[in-house]
Amino acid sequence: MKNKKPINLVTATFVPLFTLLIIFPTVALVAKVNMSGLNDILADRYFWMSVSNTFIAAIGAALLGLVLAVGFGYFHVFHRNSWFYKIANLFNDLPIALPHTVAGLALLIAFGRNNFGFVSNTGFAFNLFAVMISMFFVSYPLCARAIASGVDQIDQEMISVARTLGDSPVQAYFKVVLPSIGEAVFSGTVLAFSRALSEFAAVIMFGGNLPGKTQSLASYVFTKVEEGETEMAIAASVFCILLSLAIVLFLSIRRRVKNARN
Repeated sequence: MKNKKPINLVTATFVPLFTLLIIFPTVALVAKVNMSGLNDILADRYFWMSVSNTFIAAIGAALLGLVLAVGFGYFHVFHRNSWFYKIANLFNDLPIALPHTVAGLALLIAFGRNNFGFVSNTGFAFNLFAVMISMFFVSYPLCARAIASGVDQIDQEMISVARTLGDSPVQAYFKVVLPSIGEAVFSGTVLAFSRALSEFAAVIMFGGNLPGKTQSLASYVFTKVEEGETEMAIAASVFCILLSLAIVLFLSIRRRVKNARN
């Protein structure tokens, strides 16, 4: 009789903990969905408005994040010793470590009526623009880090050759660097978009939770739980899970196709 191989300690720890803490809560939530709750959210115009608000704001947040991340990538290549790069590099990770309620409050104080009361009686707060800025604030670091990581992996001689041929730093960046890290740019943008979709705390603080106006999917679920509409909250949550899985699968399939071509 062959001796059985001892169970690897890492496997014995990882498999049960991952199953219990990641897979089980997701499956438990999905298992609770029923047709009544599903029909209710599908017939609720505020649910569809929250879906629309979430997508519009998340797309805007991802695009704004891409613009700033491209700028950060430029500084990462050509001005890494500058004082502004060092400050930007430090603050890039701040939204990740900062409690998002604090982030929302910071945005509210900065862009609320105290400083921008001439725009409206609430400044830039409590509208769809505020929802977008809230989502941008917490999702931008993902795009910035993806682009910076892509930059670190390219051949620096390509940049040197472009500069030798007379390209300015900006020309070299847009003609050589960005085309070389297209996958990192794309992945960073999609990751920022998916992170923006899920934001709740900063959105509530700065954008508010006005049904049909500033309510996002995350705050819709929260509202339904508060109202005691648990079945609707579960159905909306499952919708969010399916949406997130679709994004993850899309990235995974795209990565596999790209690796197969290479």
